[in-house]
Amino acid sequence: MITMTKFGVYTRGYRIINKIPRMPSNIVENLVSSFKSFQHILAADIESLDEVDGIGEVRARAIKQSLKRMQEQFVFDNVLV
Repeated sequence: MITMTKFGVYTRGYRIINKIPRMPSNIVENLVSSFKSFQHILAADIESLDEVDGIGEVRARAIKQSLKRMQEQFVFDNVLV
């Protein structure tokens, strides 16, 4: 008898985060390592992002703004289709 275990697979967000301007690869790695999934990164507030090694308040705000802009663009693109 074979038992199947259900577990979720979550995207970590490497491809999307790499599209944020001026994001060095070591910062992307720190961000993904700290939050474990892209959904957690999206849900993070500026203070939580600021706690990640290499991310200050200015970069945390830039990350939030860039991700918000990407989400808005995605929704807009899907409305047009």
